[in-house]
Amino acid sequence: MLLQRINRFRYVYNLLYHQTGLGFPPGHYYSPIVNKSELLNRDELFENFPRQIPNIDLREAQQMKLLEQFSKLYPTIPFSKAYNPDHRYHYDALGNQYCYSDAIMLHCIMRTFNPQQIIEVGSGFSSAVMLDTNQLFFNNTIQFTFIEPYPERLYGLLRDEDHKRTVTYEKGLQEIDLKEFDKLAENDILFIDSTHVSKTGSDVNQVIFNILPRLQKGVLIHFHDIFYPFEYPKDWVINSTGFGWNEAYILRAFLMNNSDYEIVLFNTFMENFHLRWFEEYMPLCLENKGGSIWLRKK
Repeated sequence: MLLQRINRFRYVYNLLYHQTGLGFPPGHYYSPIVNKSELLNRDELFENFPRQIPNIDLREAQQMKLLEQFSKLYPTIPFSKAYNPDHRYHYDALGNQYCYSDAIMLHCIMRTFNPQQIIEVGSGFSSAVMLDTNQLFFNNTIQFTFIEPYPERLYGLLRDEDHKRTVTYEKGLQEIDLKEFDKLAENDILFIDSTHVSKTGSDVNQVIFNILPRLQKGVLIHFHDIFYPFEYPKDWVINSTGFGWNEAYILRAFLMNNSDYEIVLFNTFMENFHLRWFEEYMPLCLENKGGSIWLRKK
């Protein structure tokens, strides 16, 4: 009798949820939002990661060579944990809104590849890292385009002189003329910090389907909040309300058997399997790991 009541309640709940226009309830087989109870015991998704992923070349040796270059830059990274009026960025900004490891890797990528143009989709404290690096190491020669429909945080970080050297589009990525991305050349950067959700008409779809194919060879591409092995942290999945990000899965499928792009740096992969190296040479990366992947179009 109790089981019948439970099943009846579940049926009525699902029916009402759908008919009221709220869509399918979390965990429904048509819903991208997970049923948390089904994942509580799926530890294999979130720990004991394999060192290889089928049909994706992680280029571990090449990543290690790049990190060795970064380690030489590490002592001269200018950022501090606490606010410094001379810089736009500091590590502990608003509770680590842009994590130590991500900031360090972005800074070192810029100093290693010397981009002339950067287009950033989704702006904030990562923009502060780039603007500081541009000022301190490139004499403000890098040109920036920011695409940010909610630019309040970005504008709060910009200095008066930054407005003269940057272009900001206060609109969604889907509204941007695709020709804007044709100006990126070899070693320039397309920095993506999207909504992280693939759905009809989404910015994630716009990047994968329409922007990446038209990029020139040699352009560096960054995706934020991508964790090895293309899975989200258990805490996010289980403890967030209505969590349904899926960008990591789309990106994993995109990279499988795809010889047109190569992985340049996957920081959580390297930090996981080269922990002692980071402890010795780049320890701040381990204080707050973040999660990013850097690609290059071949």
